[in-house]
Amino acid sequence: MKIILSLCILLLSVAKAAEIESLFKSKETVNVSASQFVEKHGDFQWEGENQRVAISKKSTVVGFSAYESLAYFTATGKLVRLDSWLYNKGDQEKMSVDAFEKMYLDVLQKLSAYFGVKPKRFAKDGATRGLAYSFMIGQKHEVRLLVGFDKKKKEANYLSLVMRNYATSDRVNSEAKTKAFLEKTATGDVYITKIPMIDQGDKGYCVPATLTRIGQHYGVDVSMHELAMVAHSSSDGGTSPSKAMDAVKKGRIALSIRDIKVSFFSKSNPYFLSPGEIRSMAKEITDKDRNMAKFEKEIIKRIDRGRMLAWSMMVGAFPEKGVREGTWGGHMRMIVGYNAKTKEVLYSDSWGRGHEVKRWPLKYAYLVTTRLYEVVPR
Repeated sequence: MKIILSLCILLLSVAKAAEIESLFKSKETVNVSASQFVEKHGDFQWEGENQRVAISKKSTVVGFSAYESLAYFTATGKLVRLDSWLYNKGDQEKMSVDAFEKMYLDVLQKLSAYFGVKPKRFAKDGATRGLAYSFMIGQKHEVRLLVGFDKKKKEANYLSLVMRNYATSDRVNSEAKTKAFLEKTATGDVYITKIPMIDQGDKGYCVPATLTRIGQHYGVDVSMHELAMVAHSSSDGGTSPSKAMDAVKKGRIALSIRDIKVSFFSKSNPYFLSPGEIRSMAKEITDKDRNMAKFEKEIIKRIDRGRMLAWSMMVGAFPEKGVREGTWGGHMRMIVGYNAKTKEVLYSDSWGRGHEVKRWPLKYAYLVTTRLYEVVPR
């Protein structure tokens, strides 16, 4: 049975738009530290307390309003990606193919005039292997206009201006590097710190948002809207975890995914159990339950190596921050830590500031789990 995930929180801001094309044109942008960037560009605000992703809802690109612009940083404060989403189907009204083509050709023409460079067309780019136009503004200084268009569906997905600044040294691809993010407290908490926050917004993008957070933490070039296109996400219907994971496995995204078979749900415990039935089970299950102990063991094994987990689960059975009473549906979040003393799981939602690290009793987490995935850089 497929689980479609859709749970979200909407954050809006209204203010005067700031022209952002100058940031893309300047070669010095990539050398500005995280703290300097936000201080210098006040329309950008930190998405979370870890200060890995800054967002602007007020920017424009050559006269076109951007729904949002994002600046991604490493844990040491290096800018690795800057993008401005002029259009994305998840947040904005559906655009006809003709209107989308007219828009991106107009943007392309104005960018060419602004950068003073004729763009080079690429048939395959990024996570979606989609159409892109490259502007080589200077030596090792490239900006691309990404055109997300699904030919089979004849559907416009996104239009984004992006500047990438990743290096091999930015990749968190060894156990020594991943374990450097582990934090241990005197009370028994063991958790991964400095994970980027991506806010999925008012749409069912919890899967692409979660995978983007994991990818950016590891230094992998990926974005939520590109992953949403690959995974065939919809703003209201959500995302199928299996489709999303299969798309990543088959695609050219530098992430490796492994299924961890520890789900509570099975033929004897079907997906259509009610929240009340699950709450009743929580009263009966003990810490000695073998399957729950395996669930905990798999989590501890990954976290101790500095690897967070993509966690597919049913939300609404137990009260928690950010979930309205009466909610019941599929969702994806991240398990980022544990406490073996108190028998708790530490987790994070892609809902913005305040949702970086939360905690639940281990039994709650186990009883609502549908799938668990280990996601690591290739």
